[in-house]
Amino acid sequence: MSRVRILFIVMAALAAVNVHAATRPAKVAVCTACHGPELNGGKGMYPRIAGQPEAFIYLQLQNFKRGIRKNPLMSPVASGLSDAEMRQLAAYISTLHPPFAKQTAAKPTAGVLARGRELVTVGNWSRGVPACDSCHAPDLEGVAPSIPSLAGQPEQYLSGALQRLTSTTDKSLPAATMHKVANGLSSDDIKAVAAYIGSLKQGERVSAVRPAFDKAYRPVAQSPDKFTPPPLSAIPEGPNGDAIWQGLRLMQHTRALAPKYVGNDLNCVNCHINQGRRGTSAPMWAAYVMYPHYRSKNKQINTIEKRIQGCFRFSMNGTPPPADSPEMTALVTYFHWLATGLPVGIKPKQSGYPKLVAPAQEPSITRGSKVYAANCAMCHGADGHGRTARGAQVFPPLWGPRSYNNGAGMHRPGMAAAFIHANMPYADGRQMTVQEAWDVAAFVDSHSRPPDPRKKKQAGK
Repeated sequence: MSRVRILFIVMAALAAVNVHAATRPAKVAVCTACHGPELNGGKGMYPRIAGQPEAFIYLQLQNFKRGIRKNPLMSPVASGLSDAEMRQLAAYISTLHPPFAKQTAAKPTAGVLARGRELVTVGNWSRGVPACDSCHAPDLEGVAPSIPSLAGQPEQYLSGALQRLTSTTDKSLPAATMHKVANGLSSDDIKAVAAYIGSLKQGERVSAVRPAFDKAYRPVAQSPDKFTPPPLSAIPEGPNGDAIWQGLRLMQHTRALAPKYVGNDLNCVNCHINQGRRGTSAPMWAAYVMYPHYRSKNKQINTIEKRIQGCFRFSMNGTPPPADSPEMTALVTYFHWLATGLPVGIKPKQSGYPKLVAPAQEPSITRGSKVYAANCAMCHGADGHGRTARGAQVFPPLWGPRSYNNGAGMHRPGMAAAFIHANMPYADGRQMTVQEAWDVAAFVDSHSRPPDPRKKKQAGK
């Protein structure tokens, strides 16, 4: 597109101010020139901005004006807006929820849609790609204030946006995290993700689908120092496979599927990332082969069932499920399957969280508050209570009445620091220094939360 043509489009848009609109900022007309009259995406190449989180819209306008993001159309438009006008536009546009625009791309094949759905709902953690719905909400319509909506975006735009993120120089969150995620996707993966998201209906929630069993899969013995759990396509058919799949789903959606045992707003995957598979996040395959085992916490020989019950009691601030309950059976069956090929009784190298060296300075709550504001508040909230979107808990609370209690392992700063350093920000771990991880762990654990149930019982005697 020539510079003359670009200038003409921009000038025409700026001249198209709708002075008769009583409920919207006048300069919304500038946006409709490219994003469509309802701001729900234009001609396949321009994004749907209607309904995007207010803070996200404002930040993008700021980034275009400052040159952090560059675009031949948006850069001059943003440069002509005052800060007040940007805020008015962001506030107004975030309230709009028009129907999804009709997709103009060619209909994708079933295989492409299946691959896209897998990436959107499961991800590919071996390449640093989490499931899209783990951050953008189960309906993919974003999480205020800063996680954008993907639902309803034109397929061509999504493809192009992911491709552009592979080379972005924007170091702010969430762009920096998405830069890493986009680079973990192949060009075919990008097309598949865009195609699947483009196929979704408005308000549709996404969910993982159990893959067909790969009959060619053959388990092999592996070293505890270098272990890879079996792929989802290795889940067998029949009752055993049904229990494995149910255990996986319980890891992801513990609150929803085991409500009578969960007393807060956490799911197992909040501490055991990637359905308990991730080696830096206390993987369940590593835990399974080490039980029965004596634990000083309760001064007993613990079976794997008793260990799981402890998680429900402390991390979930709930009620331990009985050892023979359907939920416990499903979880244990899933963990057993994850450990396929591991020797029993030999501690795997990736057991627990990666050990973190002592900090150079005493952990500081004051320094930790600054680390939290810069790296954690976007997802977990300035108040630490997590974030929800349209009734769904997307990011877990780190303190307060709906978080883990004082008896949980994460209430020990050393364990929290190890987890944070290895895994946070989400999908982009090891971005904090060792000192920052210790400081932010001290800050998080300095806040109030439910009491240790063992001490409550003692107090009641």
